[in-house]
Amino acid sequence: MNRNVEVNVTGIHSREGEPTEKVETSAEGIFELLEDGSRVVEYDENQDMGSSTMKVHNKVLIDPSGNKMEIIRGGATRSRLTFGEKLVYDTEYATPYGSMQMKVRTNSFDFNKGRNDEEIKVVAEYDLEIEGQVVSQSMIVIDIKNAAAN
Repeated sequence: MNRNVEVNVTGIHSREGEPTEKVETSAEGIFELLEDGSRVVEYDENQDMGSSTMKVHNKVLIDPSGNKMEIIRGGATRSRLTFGEKLVYDTEYATPYGSMQMKVRTNSFDFNKGRNDEEIKVVAEYDLEIEGQVVSQSMIVIDIKNAAAN
């Protein structure tokens, strides 16, 4: 079953010695509930590249149990981030200038859904580490709502 949804993503990043950065994105997407109970949301966002914008494809996969989420981001900068309560995940962050190995250490993970998955909210608090050093303490909030309900 596919349906149109509104996807709102808020990312908050704190880095030592820098002001906290908050990035908000809203997009229309497609929600699919798979036979095994997994939830998949796909959406495109426009990323500001200074003098131009680039379309970036995102795919959010939520485990049937609601205990784990994976975000796959395409485009010139590619990443695959996995979040789950107390989960530590090694990943590669690929940019046009090269790739770097990162570790995502989830500190807390919360999944809430409304009746029939009409509203879903996922919140993950996590640390990003490069070479054993925490480079960012972050939070991601993903709100998914039926487009027809708006």
